[in-house]
Amino acid sequence: MSKTSDGKTTESAAASGTAKRLEEVLDNLDLKTIGAPMLRTLLAQTMETLKIARRRVDEQQNHLEILTQLSTTDPATGLLNTRGLHLILRRVLARAKRDETGGVLIVIDLDGFKAINDSYGHPAGDEVLVSVARHLVGEVREGDEVARLGGDEFAILMPGVSRREADLRARALSTGLNGLIVPWDGKAIQVRGSVGGACYGPDDDMDTIYQRADEEMYRQKNDRMSIRTTGGKHDA
Repeated sequence: MSKTSDGKTTESAAASGTAKRLEEVLDNLDLKTIGAPMLRTLLAQTMETLKIARRRVDEQQNHLEILTQLSTTDPATGLLNTRGLHLILRRVLARAKRDETGGVLIVIDLDGFKAINDSYGHPAGDEVLVSVARHLVGEVREGDEVARLGGDEFAILMPGVSRREADLRARALSTGLNGLIVPWDGKAIQVRGSVGGACYGPDDDMDTIYQRADEEMYRQKNDRMSIRTTGGKHDA
């Protein structure tokens, strides 16, 4: 146990002992015979015990907040992880059901990410992930949520957008992402990615939304690969 932990343990034990003694005194107290000096002493001890208890509660609350943040944050990019996005999406869907509103979940999968790792090394791949995360955060509105779902897959939750606006924003995200260049060791790594999305409404559930967004993303990916293959044969 560290020195700091020893100090906190000693303080907690002292507070517990003081509280117990104070409780015993109060249980045996005869209010008819108590004098002003003793009353002031008891009040002072009570206030000190309450202050120590408040500090302990604040420390525990801070500790819980740190643990919650660690459990919902992707350490590589600082974005929400899958668990963090799920927690927010559940709240957003509950609000959508209550207020009869909607929005869109956009899913992004990087194309050729394995080739980047193989050609430039994993540190370069990590830099690409960080650059993509930074780019996506810069492209969304305040109140939108950006997450890394794992590997080379990202997601963006945009509450309160219409179907038409969702389509426009997905197109803009795709254009910006596929124009992103990451400098690395004197070279330029071109980022490529497929973007798909699914609008949601008051009656949708999380699994269905994810499935529709994934299907649309893979449809976009297949279309992009088909275009590249056709172009290659034509050029040949």
